[in-house]
Amino acid sequence: MSFFAELQRRSVYRVAALYVVVSWLILQVVDVTLSLLPIPQWAGQLVFVLLAIGFPIALILAWAFELTPEGLKRDRDSGGERAAPPGKRSKLDFVILGLLVVALGYFAWQHDWSGDAGGVAPGEIRSIAVLPFENLMNDPDQAFFVAGMQVALITELSKIVALRVISRTTAMRYRGADKSVPEIAQELGVEAVVEGSVLKAGDVVRITVQLIAAESDQNLWAENFDRQLSDILVLYSEVTSEIASQIRVTLTDAEKADIAATSQVDPEVYELYLRGRYLCENWSPEEMAQGTQLLQQAVSLDPSNAAAHAQLAVCLQYAAFFGYERPLEVFDRSRAAAVMAVDLDENLADAHVALAGVIYYLDFDPHGALAALERALALDPTSIKALLHLSWLLGESGRFDEALKYNRQAIELDPLSTVVNHAMGQVYYLARDYDSAIVQYEKALALDRSDPSLHFSIGWVREQQGRFGEAISTVLKALPLAE
Repeated sequence: MSFFAELQRRSVYRVAALYVVVSWLILQVVDVTLSLLPIPQWAGQLVFVLLAIGFPIALILAWAFELTPEGLKRDRDSGGERAAPPGKRSKLDFVILGLLVVALGYFAWQHDWSGDAGGVAPGEIRSIAVLPFENLMNDPDQAFFVAGMQVALITELSKIVALRVISRTTAMRYRGADKSVPEIAQELGVEAVVEGSVLKAGDVVRITVQLIAAESDQNLWAENFDRQLSDILVLYSEVTSEIASQIRVTLTDAEKADIAATSQVDPEVYELYLRGRYLCENWSPEEMAQGTQLLQQAVSLDPSNAAAHAQLAVCLQYAAFFGYERPLEVFDRSRAAAVMAVDLDENLADAHVALAGVIYYLDFDPHGALAALERALALDPTSIKALLHLSWLLGESGRFDEALKYNRQAIELDPLSTVVNHAMGQVYYLARDYDSAIVQYEKALALDRSDPSLHFSIGWVREQQGRFGEAISTVLKALPLAE
């Protein structure tokens, strides 16, 4: 009997086919489980290695042993004839063949045989939007943590000069939106989007990230990342580096160093910082008060946390600007936090923005504030806060063309932000270009008709145009919204 005939007689072919199908099914189950539970990524790799090691062992056992009605016997003990009747063999063959067909069919359905990403190859992606992450914790109270991870990833990706990254304010407008990836990408003018989910169990954080081509809606890459909460900055660095690798963008040595620069965080302080920032950016008086308290706790527990100091300074300034706090009552606290942030990390753009706010709005020193904002923008050209403050400062100084230049940059990064669009309208208003101001204010109003400040702004323009009736009716619309 030939060797191949002996393989067939000993059912080695059947065992090999069945092993491959069962292994594939196991790997599919493991992949789904890893995406839902905070299990380390290496666990899936371990399962694959074990299955690979088990394959030759299964073939050896199939050659040496036979499963008979009396139990497992060595082949020579079975008299050289396999005990399974031909009918049962045929049924087993059909089962194995059916499973193989199902597996191959699934593979063919999942695979893109066209070899075309639908327009943009990974190496051509130079604009991207990070959409709101899915909260797998089923706990609304953890929304601050999920939002914080989205902000962190946007911040890290924004360090890549060759990549245009849409701001979180605009990206958040697509939370729960019933729109396809191609529709969203077309509206934002990006070539790819990043989607993901976040799961935190105890001190273990898992983020699942996928990169999707904008035009074709094709998944270009997906991966799970697991880290202890204390190593969360390492996680952001890994995700950013992997996305940069997938879209084949060339990083400068400085960008590589900046992205790779990580340190451990205190989990309690980090969550206080994220929650405080999240509440402050909601801008209601109650939430800003709570956010300020949490940020104060964060800097009390970790006085070396520059980011928390900077956020505390900004939050206090905005609370005074909106009239929630008396400026003289927060002056010293805001100044101390901003100066400390700069002293702790001179390369933190948000720290210089915070200091500029103190210098301009509290010290009334536009030249000093301009220098601080220019430093912030040099450190982070994508800083929306720096761009907006520059627009406000230059517009109020009568340097309208420069103000509009910075505002256009902000709109390119954050096109659906009411604040950014409102700021551009303000520059036109100060320049007495009332027609352009109305156009810009209307764009902002289309994004949020519940914002009373936009109605007030339009009313001021109408008053300057001598259209007093319209001005009064517009302001009257704003009054109930401001209550």
